[in-house]
Amino acid sequence: MIKRQALWHPSPPAPWGHAWPFRPCLQAILALGCLVAGSALAEVRALVIGIDAYQHGSPLKGAVSDAQDVAQALRQLGVTDLTLRLNQEVTRDRLAEDWRELLARAQSGDTLVLTYAGHGSQEPERVEGNEQDGKDEVLLLAGFSDTGPGTRERLVDDELYQWFREANDRGLELLFVADACHSGTLTRGVDPRAGGGRVRYSAYTITEDELDLPIPTPAAGGSGGEDLPRLTFLAAGQENQKVPEVDLLDTQGHPSPRGALSWAFARALEGQADQDSDARLTRDEINRFVRANVRAIAEARQTPNLLPMGDEGRVVLPVSAATTRSTTLAQWPEARVRILASDERSAAALAEELTGISRVAEGEDADLILDLRARQAISGQGDVLARDLVRPALQTLIDKWRGLEKLKFERLGDRLTMRVLPNDGTHRQGEEMAFEIDDIRLPYLVFFSLSGDGTLNFHYPLPDDPETLPPGRPVKVAFKVTPPYGADHIIAVASDQSLGELTALLRSLDGKPAPRPAVEAVIAAIRQGRRQLGLQGLYTAP
Repeated sequence: MIKRQALWHPSPPAPWGHAWPFRPCLQAILALGCLVAGSALAEVRALVIGIDAYQHGSPLKGAVSDAQDVAQALRQLGVTDLTLRLNQEVTRDRLAEDWRELLARAQSGDTLVLTYAGHGSQEPERVEGNEQDGKDEVLLLAGFSDTGPGTRERLVDDELYQWFREANDRGLELLFVADACHSGTLTRGVDPRAGGGRVRYSAYTITEDELDLPIPTPAAGGSGGEDLPRLTFLAAGQENQKVPEVDLLDTQGHPSPRGALSWAFARALEGQADQDSDARLTRDEINRFVRANVRAIAEARQTPNLLPMGDEGRVVLPVSAATTRSTTLAQWPEARVRILASDERSAAALAEELTGISRVAEGEDADLILDLRARQAISGQGDVLARDLVRPALQTLIDKWRGLEKLKFERLGDRLTMRVLPNDGTHRQGEEMAFEIDDIRLPYLVFFSLSGDGTLNFHYPLPDDPETLPPGRPVKVAFKVTPPYGADHIIAVASDQSLGELTALLRSLDGKPAPRPAVEAVIAAIRQGRRQLGLQGLYTAP
């Protein structure tokens, strides 16, 4: 668990990530481009790609759902010139033809949207000294293989640059969204009892390459994207992060593995990122919306990054034609639980005893893994949630998971941005770390944490804390890691009115395993008036 040490207002936080040059990093190309408001006759034209079924590589489960969701949201915006390519339709030759046709139909001032959900990768640069890290960044297509004709089925950053440069020079605005990663490591390790987890990255070594690309000229790379002023990006994750698939909802509202970036981007297109309700999305609105929601949804395993930084007020998309789809969950979700026990009788007896669960077998997707032999609980993403568990704590742990899942779909457009300092890794016994809450627009703030077994720890406001905080300034809290270890989740609520009733209830639950009444009280509070909600997990170990 975490114990509060101090609270203060720091200087405005440093921006996430780095301002990478354009071509040397597909992390900058895997991105959202800025749609600048043009003439009334300007059109938005889109090519949307999703690949789950790789002929020669590890499959994904959510990339097709991502593409379908983004396509649906674009159509709600009134986009009629939209081509959707899925799985085996995604070949190199077909995409090149789709892009040429898109360019041919476009007029100056139009916006071209290219979105990609699937595997990314990285390979040695084609021209020595052409990349800062010595690597070309690559998008892998459905038929890719590391030998033979399948080596052609990939898109390299050099050629994507040429696609965008031609469009830019013709006076076209560009938007490129790619829910993939090209390098990096996992923010935290994946416990093998969770089954390994799925990430959108595939490593390979090509011995005989049949992809014949022209050698890029020095001018092709640019120095920082200044020769492509009509292009802006939103990276799926930081340079040192692999991008996981997480459990969300498909276009029908059914549970489905997804890419967190695509899911949040589609919700932004529906209008939920429009903070000032002016029917336009600015770069800043999209950046804040996507960053806060992706971090909450993906348990801080990835942090998207808007590039290039600056010009925050630039208009990105109109949303007046969008129909916002409700994303709140009517009921508390059921947890899919795998039980590891010394014998089937013990596992079956526990499954009968617990409520709010469905038991799943080995090899099936699980939200929680209960290891009775080790007295531990593991999340479906591979994090150790709790250690040294006693049997009564299993139900409150499940109630905590169900409550957090419900909160992930609340107040999407009114999110506090939250992060752990110095990083989102696993923090050890006795370590001092900090937690920061940003984008606070309202003066009254309450926050608490739920430890791995569901025990509530109240953090703010304590009796000596000020009643209100100055909006617009981040709040940083110092913590020390103490037993018990596992996953602590901080839940924060900001309001334009006093939260005295919520504060009193949470204080009365301090030190008690009470996730359900705490979450229910938070939901009741945030569903009225002006409110902001923040969620952040942090992970500890001995």
